[in-house]
Amino acid sequence: MGHGLRVSGPAAAAVYTLLAIAWTWPLSAGLTTDLPWDLGDSLLNCWILAWHFHQAGRILHGDLGAFADWWHPNIFHPAPYGLGQSELLVAQALQGAPVYAATGNILLTYNLLFLSSFVVSALGAFLLVRSLTRNGTAGVVAGLLYGFALYRVNQGPHLQVLSSQWFPFVLWGLHAWWQDGRLRHAWLAGGALALQNLSNGYFLIYAALWLPPYVLAQLALRGRLRDGRAWLGPVIAAAIGIVITVPFLVPYLQLRRLGQPARPMAAVVQYSADTWAWLTANDQLRLWGSHLHTFVRPEGDLFPGLIPLMLALVALGFAWAERWPGGQPTRPGLRAWLAAILALAVVGHVVAIGLALFAGPQRLHLGPLTLSITDGRRLLTGLAIALVGLLATSPRARRLLRDDPQRPVVLWVGLAAVTVWLSFGPVVHIGGRTARTWPSLYAVIYDLVPGGDGLRVPPRIAMVTALALSVLGGLAAASLLRRRHGPLVTGVLAVAFVAESWPAPVPVNLRIDPAPLRPLTEPLPPRPADHPLARALATLPPEAVILDLPLGALPYEVWWQYLSIGHWRARINGFSGDAPPTFLALAQRLEPLPDALAAGTLDEAEQAAVLTTIRAHGATHVLVHAGAWPSPAPAAALRTWLQRAGASPLSTVGATEIWRLAP
Repeated sequence: MGHGLRVSGPAAAAVYTLLAIAWTWPLSAGLTTDLPWDLGDSLLNCWILAWHFHQAGRILHGDLGAFADWWHPNIFHPAPYGLGQSELLVAQALQGAPVYAATGNILLTYNLLFLSSFVVSALGAFLLVRSLTRNGTAGVVAGLLYGFALYRVNQGPHLQVLSSQWFPFVLWGLHAWWQDGRLRHAWLAGGALALQNLSNGYFLIYAALWLPPYVLAQLALRGRLRDGRAWLGPVIAAAIGIVITVPFLVPYLQLRRLGQPARPMAAVVQYSADTWAWLTANDQLRLWGSHLHTFVRPEGDLFPGLIPLMLALVALGFAWAERWPGGQPTRPGLRAWLAAILALAVVGHVVAIGLALFAGPQRLHLGPLTLSITDGRRLLTGLAIALVGLLATSPRARRLLRDDPQRPVVLWVGLAAVTVWLSFGPVVHIGGRTARTWPSLYAVIYDLVPGGDGLRVPPRIAMVTALALSVLGGLAAASLLRRRHGPLVTGVLAVAFVAESWPAPVPVNLRIDPAPLRPLTEPLPPRPADHPLARALATLPPEAVILDLPLGALPYEVWWQYLSIGHWRARINGFSGDAPPTFLALAQRLEPLPDALAAGTLDEAEQAAVLTTIRAHGATHVLVHAGAWPSPAPAAALRTWLQRAGASPLSTVGATEIWRLAP
């Protein structure tokens, strides 16, 4: 009977690298010129990375003022702490700095970070499960399930969400500490925790929620709750993570101090997962994309794949087979019958909850009886009562839930279930309908957890779900590999998973429609400083402040922001995950300006008021992007308005006119 192959870390990394290249093809054919998926958030993330590199370069050249304005980039002028309007991507910047320093190509830097997120995630899950099971093949399976999880296709444009690779290394370090007690393992866990925190603000909050219960459960399973040495490793890891992370929370804390509001509850609800999201697949998936369109909405395709779910059930089945035998009297008595009834009640409630959440409210007719499965609170309360009763009456049930700390099946199943529940957000929806009888766990996070009200997309916790399923899949594979024909079955399942997660060929350089403006068609410059407009703006005085018109069209805003890598002049415009209230108010006033001027609906007083507002924001130069409009009228009206205001034209680059405002 096979027990799996001896697989080294470098060998696993090589396999995952080749798979990542194929899985994301044709990106690798254009590493220096293309970006995966659309030119929206990927361009924003390129700009964030380039800002870090720019500031670091200033410091290396002796300009220590870069420390003071690191959090105040060249967008949303004059609002401070603009970098805190999105993810900081500090860990990604540390990873990508050598590539950018050597090449100056921000697209290459981004793409290598993008590909590495798959490889390092898979390698981390491999190392974790290999250490838990002492089985290299099981580790390879776990790495496949995590590094190439279906949810990664959902998040293709979001480098910050793909960068979940450090979670497995945190756990690998902690488990090594509990095994060997070496200080380097605690340092490994702490460093990985800091890197994960600095990769994604969502994962910082989520780690603070699920890692402490995981540590507590592991110590309880090991019988070491009173062992100070066992606690020392997690405490060291937490201290390292906190000390390194806290300084990078400054922009977020300062924005709150300055009055930046929390994410509105309505926005969080809008981006929360409907329960049917877990039965909906992303269009890009070659196997499932054309079949599972159960309930389509933004960030709402969370189907984890059939193979991970099957392997999770296999892991549970093996755990039951190993832990259930024995412990019961040979002749069933009242207690045994009661335990059997309670076990049936537990199973019945679990099935009923699954039906209600993922198939909608149910009414089951059993002869003269009609069972209504609609009230979530009653179902959850009934499950809790039945489960407590079962554990109180059945030694077998207690044995079943008493995990092996090296194979914590029940713990990971519980974590997966909780993360699914959290993905539903502050208000649970089933098939597009509000399910008021179902309690929301996420609402507690939004109300009570510091920073919880700053997260907009609860379903992003699905990456932690993917980690849980990958560990369960690895544990299942380790059990299968000890059985006859286990290696063959495991190999077939691994190949089947790759097939169901396959998205290639993935889209590159997708353009977002800016209607009613003209679509952007310019090629993407790998070095924005080479773009003619960036070169022209780089000649402006360092204190120049630019306003780009038209204002507010996402494809144009993120394009101009990307080009600003080539000149770094301050800009009133900006695109990020959020925006300062002052910019939102300005945008509301300026977005209709060109059309209003062209239509003649603004009188002279209103025109003067707009100009005063622009100057109050510090604008010294206005860029009129005449090619953005399908009609020449808006640009002509802006030109006339600027001339009347005393502005002078400086130059024209392509279809863009650069105007200097009168002092």
